[in-house]
Amino acid sequence: MKTFGVIAGREIWLALRNRGVVITALIFALWFPVMSAVGIAAGTDGDAAAVAGGIAAIALLVGVFMGYIFCSDAFLREKRDGTIETLLCTPVSLRRIWEGKTVGVAVPAYLVTLLSAVVTAATVSALTDVAIATEPLLYLHLAVVVPIWVVASAGFIGAAQLALGMRENQILGFVFIFGFIFLIVALQEVSPGGPGLSVMTEAVLAAAGIALVALARFIVGKVTKERIVRTIP
Repeated sequence: MKTFGVIAGREIWLALRNRGVVITALIFALWFPVMSAVGIAAGTDGDAAAVAGGIAAIALLVGVFMGYIFCSDAFLREKRDGTIETLLCTPVSLRRIWEGKTVGVAVPAYLVTLLSAVVTAATVSALTDVAIATEPLLYLHLAVVVPIWVVASAGFIGAAQLALGMRENQILGFVFIFGFIFLIVALQEVSPGGPGLSVMTEAVLAAAGIALVALARFIVGKVTKERIVRTIP
């Protein structure tokens, strides 16, 4: 557990020091919600449940993209500068390294996602005068479902960056993100609770996110340190 904390803490520190990533994340997290809030306000006719559902949908998509943005350099950085070879020589399993780095990336990604959700809610409230604070499922969504999907997004990108070469990672990064977005939309459509906020929809999304995290962890367990070394440029 101590090793996990050291790895995660280091990634959080590096992520917050990366000005390019932080600025990109903040611009997207502030601009996209404001633009989306206008559409939510125009299409919900003042219905509090519909407004909360729109905010929840935007927050989940932003969370997945934030996981990608903050993870985009976490694993590739050490491949480019060669320091991953030193890390692989330590008596720490590859799975534990992945877990620490994934959580370290997910923490700042989740915090920026929460900021984005607050901006969205504030903008929609200013445009509609709807009492969004009365929707408890929105809090459940932001506190449970969104962080699970942030971890899943960062975890899958991290697993791919460990297993694949530099060129393949540049191509597949956005493929993973669009795949996640498509999966979220599909799950919301087939969920018994429908695309809005409901207990069933939240349960389906949470279960799917946990399954994706478990799958990413399984994939990392199949990757060998020798394979990673062969992908270093």
